[in-house]
Amino acid sequence: MTNGPLNNDAAAPPPLPSMMHSFATPVQPLSRLSELKSLGGSPRELWVTFAIKFLDSLANFSMHIILVLYLTQEFAYSDVKAGAVFGAYGALITAYGIGTGLIIDRIGVVKSMYSGVILSLIGRLIMLLVTASTAGQAMLLIALIIVLPIGNSFMFPTMMIAIRRYTVKKNRNFVYGLFYTTMIIAIFVSGPLVDLFRLLLSGDDNILPDGSVEQAKLMYFAWTPYRGILALGVASTVVECILCMFLREIKVEEDDATRTLDTITNESDSASAASTTTTTQLRTSSFVVPKTSPLQSMKNTFRKGSFRRYMMLGIILTNIKVIWRHLDATLPKYMIRKFGVDVPFGSIIAIEPLSIMLSTPIIAFFAENSESLPMVLIGVSVASLSPIFVVIFPNFIWAFCIFLVLFGLSESIWSPRYYSMSVCWAKEGHEGVFAAFAFAPTFLAQLPVGALSGFLLSTYCPNENYCNGTKLWGVVFGMALLSPLMMMMWWRWLNKEEEDENEFDEADADDNANVNNDDSLDEPLLTTP
Repeated sequence: MTNGPLNNDAAAPPPLPSMMHSFATPVQPLSRLSELKSLGGSPRELWVTFAIKFLDSLANFSMHIILVLYLTQEFAYSDVKAGAVFGAYGALITAYGIGTGLIIDRIGVVKSMYSGVILSLIGRLIMLLVTASTAGQAMLLIALIIVLPIGNSFMFPTMMIAIRRYTVKKNRNFVYGLFYTTMIIAIFVSGPLVDLFRLLLSGDDNILPDGSVEQAKLMYFAWTPYRGILALGVASTVVECILCMFLREIKVEEDDATRTLDTITNESDSASAASTTTTTQLRTSSFVVPKTSPLQSMKNTFRKGSFRRYMMLGIILTNIKVIWRHLDATLPKYMIRKFGVDVPFGSIIAIEPLSIMLSTPIIAFFAENSESLPMVLIGVSVASLSPIFVVIFPNFIWAFCIFLVLFGLSESIWSPRYYSMSVCWAKEGHEGVFAAFAFAPTFLAQLPVGALSGFLLSTYCPNENYCNGTKLWGVVFGMALLSPLMMMMWWRWLNKEEEDENEFDEADADDNANVNNDDSLDEPLLTTP
């Protein structure tokens, strides 16, 4: 899109510089002081997006931790059935994401955010209010395989695109780092919250005269710790709905913003100019959503060599992402059966995001100018080796703590680099399609985890009397080792320079010409200070 009037002779916009390089090309960042100053004039939408991200992550990850336990303890699902539902929920986010990615590109950030938040609210309300009756179980499945996955398929790509709209190239990597940190903080808070609800609501049972136990009730259902976590998710989503009212369909003007950041960079070397630019407001313009046909958008995206390589990288990393999903699907049940019902598994799981928060600044400082693809390989290698401790010492909680510390360290090495590639490499107006397909392996990882988790638990740890952690976690460890090996096998292709950009841009130029021939768009963009 352009910042001036749209006309029939408008040329196709030039490709982003980052689209002309391979995965290995490092981004030249601003200094840390300049990056912080550059955020002072950011539009309010950037901070609203951060707030929505935190609340949505809190609702999602706290639910993920207790989902299989909720299904088993309140709806009598077996390990295999609970794992299958967990896996289907994640995989369907990918399936629906193909369609919602096209919709996002057509309707824009604001409407997409509203769609995702409202659907998520409906799904979480259903999960909170249903009972174990036949109708209740049917409604539960509707929430888990239709409503919530569609809502989630809107949320993550939309927020990634929003960050791109509200930033400029020179500080975008830094802002994506903050965005990632926001998610990690929410994950860290989720674990102790689960333990807190288990502690607060575990003593609300009433002992009846015949010795039986009747759980405390709110309205018509038992008020269990799992219902408390789901109620927290509903409350968070209500706040998200309110925050969406403060969003506008805008983008930061790259030229003016770049000049502002250049000034910040130059003046940051001078102590006398330390505070003169922090209040500079970056100029924004209304973002006109392109009218590209869905099929043309998909066709143009698939032509990009960088997209195909990113997809392959995501597939290779699936086994590493499987470990992350096992923290939700497998670890809670395993720890209860191995160490007893009082084990604080939520706080133990929180060690992983705590490790990420502590290690990320150190990694960023020492590897700021390192190439992205080697950093991904290093991080993936560390992640694949981290389960070895629980394979050798499955009967000790300290082994799980070491495993989670190392896995968190690996995440801080590879994950920010991997995620920042996605929308930064996508053509403007095609980010939804790119993100939907590029992140497909991330959510598809949940499908094998669900099925495998149920099988491993029922086979190697069915109850507290028999729980063979070496065999259970040995399977996870063996699968994880495949990712760095496959990445090294495909290294030369993943790391090669872009060869098909001209073909992509010619197709995109034709597509933009069709958009510009639309008389309804032949008007200048509105500019806001």
